Amino acid sequence: MTLHRKHPGKSLEILVASIERVLGRNSNVTVMSPAHLPDRITGEPREHDVLITISGSHHKSLIAIECRDRSRKITVNDIEGFWSKCQDTGIDQGIVVSPKGFSKTALIKATHRSIRCLQLSEVTSFNWLLASGITSFTRRVKHTNWTFFPEVDLIPPPTAFTILTEDGSPIDSRVLVAAAFNEFQKTPRSDDATRHGEKRIIFKSPGLLMRDDTTGAIYKVVSALAAVQYEVIEEFVPFRLVSYSNSPTGELITDAAVAEGKFGDVEGKIMIVYKSEEGGQVVFVPDKKTSI
Repeated sequence: MTLHRKHPGKSLEILVASIERVLGRNSNVTVMSPAHLPDRITGEPREHDVLITISGSHHKSLIAIECRDRSRKITVNDIEGFWSKCQDTGIDQGIVVSPKGFSKTALIKATHRSIRCLQLSEVTSFNWLLASGITSFTRRVKHTNWTFFPEVDLIPPPTAFTILTEDGSPIDSRVLVAAAFNEFQKTPRSDDATRHGEKRIIFKSPGLLMRDDTTGAIYKVVSALAAVQYEVIEEFVPFRLVSYSNSPTGELITDAAVAEGKFGDVEGKIMIVYKSEEGGQVVFVPDKKTSI
């Protein structure tokens, strides 16, 4: 299997962690990637690619997964090095995932050291999957135009003014853009069938002041109107198909169809995880390093 990424090792870690998050969707299971545990001998932190914590009653088990995306099979030395790290960091179960498989002697050593060996292989198709990908629609803000309403009618309106925070500091235009974007993301998408549009967002009592730059007079802003111009971008995202299995038996753990996706400002993976005798589930897995 070839992972076409700038950082193939990291790509494999992210994919394995995402699959494990789906398989372990339980209040007693947390998945972190990467994770750091102290070395029981040196006290220094040691990194594990993926750490699964399973809690039950007064028990807790730690499972560490080492992801090795290399051009060769896993060797005896790879197994020994990982086993030693697991011993020094208090891991209960070690797992090595390799797209290229394992040498015969590495499998023997892994069995002796109670290390599980898994393989993640790219495939061209699944008989249960009809679509080749998903079509996503993303709203992108092109421009925002603000209108501010002071507590009194200014006739004529000031030719030059500055918007201030309540403490009298000029407000950064980027703050206004971010505020408009955050509220825009909350608005319904029912009219997004059009490729371009505008949404008008009212901010009541925004906590701002308006300073007339000609006279120096300052007025309280009672409301503000943000006109947000946006466009809808259509994009087809192909599925990446992988099979997650035990090595060397080939026993299937799960199939997975994975597509990069985004909900609002949260990026992640839209995944269909499927096993014939158990059925499948469609989930969105955010890209993050925190536990879930």
